[in-house]
Amino acid sequence: MVNEPSGKVTGGQPIPEMAQLAKLVMKIGPDIDLIARLSGQYKETIRYRYKEKILSKGFALQARLNFQGLNLQRIIMKVRLGENYAPFAKELSVAMNRICYVTNLSSLMPEGSYLVHANVPRQFKDRFVELMTKIQGLGIFASVEFYTFDWYRNVPMRAEYYDFEHGMWEFNWSKPVEHGKDDHEPGFAPFEFDKVDLLLMKELQIDATRPLSEIREAIKANDGVDINYKTLSWHWVKHVQEKQMIKGYTLRWTGTKYDPKTERLEHRPHRYIFIAVLVREVDEAERVRLTAEMNKVPFIWSEAAGSDYYAEFAFPVEMINDAFVFLKNAISTYGTRAEYHVIDQMNTLSYVISYGLFDGSERMWTFNTEEILARFRSLIMKIGEGSGAGRNPQ
Repeated sequence: MVNEPSGKVTGGQPIPEMAQLAKLVMKIGPDIDLIARLSGQYKETIRYRYKEKILSKGFALQARLNFQGLNLQRIIMKVRLGENYAPFAKELSVAMNRICYVTNLSSLMPEGSYLVHANVPRQFKDRFVELMTKIQGLGIFASVEFYTFDWYRNVPMRAEYYDFEHGMWEFNWSKPVEHGKDDHEPGFAPFEFDKVDLLLMKELQIDATRPLSEIREAIKANDGVDINYKTLSWHWVKHVQEKQMIKGYTLRWTGTKYDPKTERLEHRPHRYIFIAVLVREVDEAERVRLTAEMNKVPFIWSEAAGSDYYAEFAFPVEMINDAFVFLKNAISTYGTRAEYHVIDQMNTLSYVISYGLFDGSERMWTFNTEEILARFRSLIMKIGEGSGAGRNPQ
């Protein structure tokens, strides 16, 4: 059951109709009939606003996967690539997505290091850390630092602060967003799932605006798996929806969109500045304070917490001075444990969940360290043959 938005924001001001529509889309997806019933508006009105004020403005819609329910844990690494491998960041990230659960690689400015995100099965966390250390030993990484988290979330858009008509944010920095119940990541027990569920979820992660018929064709074309439509529909209702395998939808208000053909994000340059915040070794009280503080602005994009804390922001370019003041005040008390980095949007690579690492017959995630290392050694040889890089001087 999805509850209709209250229609009020902090301070008792009414939420504009477009913001209410955006909030419903983020809760239940592009179900125009259901949104019309919940909002009490005509379907034609909802359909027009959804297409003309959201989709045509460059907002992509993607499913927010329930990583905890999938038994996946977020690990972030700050790495510096070895001198011979720095030109091959894309090739390395593609390989790491396919064989060891990496989902994102972002270049940091101006230092040239990278943030690497991975969604790793919890039972393999220690193996993953050990593997990355061995990859460093191969010379691919010059250095690597690990940050681990109990939960990760894509933060829903604070649509009430966005002017959909003019495509701009209306936010008064002297009146911060109040910390609410939506700023906590609820716990989810692991659920049972299969390969069909993962194929369906990864397509929803790419583009959740498509009907099941198109998703079925995409799975057939991309993965060579021909799933009966009734079977796919049953999985959508009985597994994905009823087991809460997705936790809603992300409106990509920054204008970025995943392109499955190039396997990377397409960006609208120069509208937003992305900044990542990392705080090491936080206790429970610090986690609560950081979550409350970072969610005082509507520009927070994603967040993770555990033994460490992470937040990523997309600040409008015209507000960047206020943004840096906000960050300074937010993390100054954490001393050298806290740092922030500007993300190079044009050198950011994001991928879907590593569904190929799930054994469909055994219904379990896999992790074969020796096989992964062998594939990395093979990649090193290919890089070396093509460029002179990656050869062992011994």
